[in-house]
Formats: sequence, C-alpha cells, structure tokens
Amino acid sequence: MRALQERLKDIKHEILEAHNLSRKAVELCLDALRGDEEKRKKAIQIENIVDVMNTDVDCEGVSVVALFQPVAWDLRFVVSMMRISGHYERITDLAEEIAMYTIKRGFDETMETFERMVVPIMKMFDILGDAIETGNTANLRERLISLDDQVDRYYVESIDSIVSTAKQNPKLVEDMVDMVLIARHLERIADLLSKVGARLIFIEEGRRVWIK
Repeated sequence: MRALQERLKDIKHEILEAHNLSRKAVELCLDALRGDEEKRKKAIQIENIVDVMNTDVDCEGVSVVALFQPVAWDLRFVVSMMRISGHYERITDLAEEIAMYTIKRGFDETMETFERMVVPIMKMFDILGDAIETGNTANLRERLISLDDQVDRYYVESIDSIVSTAKQNPKLVEDMVDMVLIARHLERIADLLSKVGARLIFIEEGRRVWIK
C-alpha cells in the first residue's frame, strides 16, 4: 500500500527531526548553565517545538492505525514511534529545566563532570540517529548499555563532587539541591535514550528487550 508507506515515511521524518532537535537541546543546556542567555532561549524554543511535534506524531499515528489497520512491522513501527516521540519530548523538557539553572562559582569540578556525562549521551544520540535512519539495530542494546553505564558512573561522581563542595563551603549548601537535580536530569536523559533504543529493536526484530 503506497499510501501507507508514504505516511510511515512522514512519521519517520518527524521522529528524526525530533531526535536532532533533542540532541541540540542537550548541547545548548550546558552552555546555558554557564550563563549564556541566547542558548537558554534556544533550548526553551526547542522544547516548545518538540512538544508540538509530539502531538503531531500521536495524531498521525492514530490516523494511520484507523485508516490502514497496519499489522506486523508496520504496526510495531507506528506504535513505537508514538512512544519514541514522547521520549524525545521528555528529553527536551529535561534539557530546558537544566538550561534554567546557572552554575555557581565553587562547582567548577561538578561542571566538568557534567561535561563528561554529556559525551556518552551525545554518542547515544548518534547511534540512535543512525538506527532510526537505517533500521540497523545490530548490537544496539550492548552499545547503549555500555554508554549508559558511563553516564551512571559520572552521575555518581557528580553527586560526590557536589556533596564535597558543599561541605567545604557551607554557603553553597542551598545550591547543592540544584546541582543534584541537574545531575539527575542528565542521567535520566541517558535512560530515555536507552528506552528509544529498546523500541527500535522491537520495531526491527519484533522482540522486547530491557535496556536499563
């Protein structure tokens, strides 16, 4: 059915755009943490755009199911893309929340750890972008788990750094909560990317896997 394939192609294009925008939002949020107001505004704009895109994908998915009654791969694709769209919407939410903070003096070591956390997160984005584009999910689970493990280790390091800094400078205790939330948001972004990977494997291989 050519009409169905065209609709699926449109959904895929929308998801790839949401993927790229989400990646950009995560990049921007670190610059916003350093006090870059323009980057902060752009992160907020991206969140608004992806929020609308998520609604569009949901509407398109429901329409495809109602009109074409897809089965097998087509049905897995439509349902999973609706879920994946929601994951990207949440990622941009978290990136926007991070962008609303400004790193305080004294948390330089913590900021360096945040930057290290983002490196494997960006690699996860790249791997998933390729998987969405090509449909190739070979070794996807193992690669994502390895990168998510790196993010988890940096998350623990960041918490240790935050606590240590607050102990050395009691004036920063109130800011400690904000720093912990930033670390948690970055760790959560990696978790959501893992969920995207699990959905892609379900689409292509027809099996459910657990990634974190």
